[in-house]
Amino acid sequence: MAQGALGCFLVAAFFGLKMTAPGLAIAFRTPFTVSTTGEMYQWLAYSLLLMPGGVLLGLALVPWVSAPAVRLWRRIEGLSAQERTAGVLLVGVFAFLFARIGRSVFFLDQDFTDDERAARFGGQVLASGKFLAKLTNPVEAFPTLFFYVRDGLGSSFEWLGVQVAWAFGDLTGTGSLVFSLAAAVPAVAVAWVATRRLGPAWGAVAASLVLLSPMSALLSMTSHVHLLSRAALAVAVAFYVLAEEKGGRWWMGFGGMSGVAFLCRPFETLFFLAPFYLWVLWGLVRRQLPVGACLGGLVLGWLPALVLFLAFNHAVTGDALLPARVSMYTFPAKLTARDGTLVERFCFNTSYNTLMLAVWFLGPLGTLLVGLGASWDRLTKLLLFSVLSLLGLSLFHDNHGIHSVGPIHYSETVPALALVAVHGLKRLVDVARKAELPRATVMAGVLGALVVGLGILTARNALALREQSLIHARMDGYLNNAGLGRAVVLAPQYGVAWNQVPEFRKIGSFVFEWAPPHPNDEQEVIVLHDGPGFAERLRPQYPDRRFYRMVPAQGMPPFQFEPLDAAPLPETATEEGAR
Repeated sequence: MAQGALGCFLVAAFFGLKMTAPGLAIAFRTPFTVSTTGEMYQWLAYSLLLMPGGVLLGLALVPWVSAPAVRLWRRIEGLSAQERTAGVLLVGVFAFLFARIGRSVFFLDQDFTDDERAARFGGQVLASGKFLAKLTNPVEAFPTLFFYVRDGLGSSFEWLGVQVAWAFGDLTGTGSLVFSLAAAVPAVAVAWVATRRLGPAWGAVAASLVLLSPMSALLSMTSHVHLLSRAALAVAVAFYVLAEEKGGRWWMGFGGMSGVAFLCRPFETLFFLAPFYLWVLWGLVRRQLPVGACLGGLVLGWLPALVLFLAFNHAVTGDALLPARVSMYTFPAKLTARDGTLVERFCFNTSYNTLMLAVWFLGPLGTLLVGLGASWDRLTKLLLFSVLSLLGLSLFHDNHGIHSVGPIHYSETVPALALVAVHGLKRLVDVARKAELPRATVMAGVLGALVVGLGILTARNALALREQSLIHARMDGYLNNAGLGRAVVLAPQYGVAWNQVPEFRKIGSFVFEWAPPHPNDEQEVIVLHDGPGFAERLRPQYPDRRFYRMVPAQGMPPFQFEPLDAAPLPETATEEGAR
């Protein structure tokens, strides 16, 4: 009773901090390494109040949940092979529904960053049977953030994998559905690997760690390329486990899924998988692995991805070895023009993202569990070195990455960290058993900390993300409810526009550019940049549309649309627009 009372008090004290001077407010602002005072206050209180409060609440429930939990554990352990398969699939269904419903409820089906908008346009271009689309004249009128542009043509500079995913969504009318499906894969893969190694009950625990992680849960609601690479790498690890056990075709599966991840995020894939491939190379050198089956399978697995990678580069930039994303830099080995010194990159990138991982993966308890499980066996060591290797990539660029859905550039680490952490939790339980401490007590305390602490953190950040998404939903509403018909609206840059609304400016957003118009100009209202003489130069390209200029207004709505048509549209153009 006393433990439960103290746990409730600590949780209540956390929410009481909303009334303090720093508060617990979350905002979305640049630079990416900045955190609001309220956000940092929340992390501190989450570590010192929510996590301990969750442990106490879990311990307080032990007398009531211990016996049912033990029965459930034994029931899961006794599942048949068919029931285990059904259980793993059920995990996938739950993860998919969580991602899909979360996207609708918290993200309002809105983009979270400009990357998503550019990638969607790239998919639409691919779906139209092209690699580059004709842009407006002048090009400066077209929203081209995160674009590759040459000779009046352009498209997203994102990697092929994410553009193919959006092309599929455009052709099938399913939109971002494929990203929600990809969001479910890591939980399934982690559950399968943990079940194979530790048993089905531990597989369920491992899946729970993936689902409970705030950086996994919140990213799963987006449509970022990281979802695709995270899913592919999780499956690649599962195939590696099978390849070590059975060899043969599973080496080709490991190489194939490595290639899929490479098509989505090449640099991150190579750094994450480096420890695995170095270990395979060491095994081949020492003749511990069959050279023919292993090497041949890996080559066959990687070959399709490499061919597609080179062909796509050639089609877009004209050089098979020059990806569109890299072409914007002066030299591929120097990833940005503002690299700074090695020490600066370590401080601004590595240290920052390591802190974000500690906060967003599973909090302080997760860090402890990862430490306990890292030395379990060769696989856990390889997984930990993969995470460290990926953190090492931060030494080669200056893009710190946003942290509002966890350290986004390190999203691929969640399945690996969850697998290591579940081994750490089992080790903790084994130590407790030897100390004659009931296993249910340890599990209740750990799960209480994770469910209460991480659940509240995830919910608060999800609600903040919803406030951010409301900015874009309302901006869309201003355009769609203005009764413009088929129109071209000339507007300031999107970030400038929403920043003119005080309540939007207070919350902030990481979307700074208008969504690029569909390559086929399908939508009713097309928004382009305004500039000197742009209306006159753009009018011949849109003869069936009226032109408006977005200007600030007093009160609500905060914008009004001034007609720019000097004369009525030609009758033929009007009829064509009506059709």
